[in-house]
Amino acid sequence: MSRVTTIAAALIILLIVSLSWGVNHYHGN
Repeated sequence: MSRVTTIAAALIILLIVSLSWGVNHYHGN
């Protein structure tokens, strides 16, 4: 159970970071 929660949290964080980096890079250019 805890492993699934950890994986889910990691995916969510990765998604947020990817979106944030993409938006910053897009506007920066």
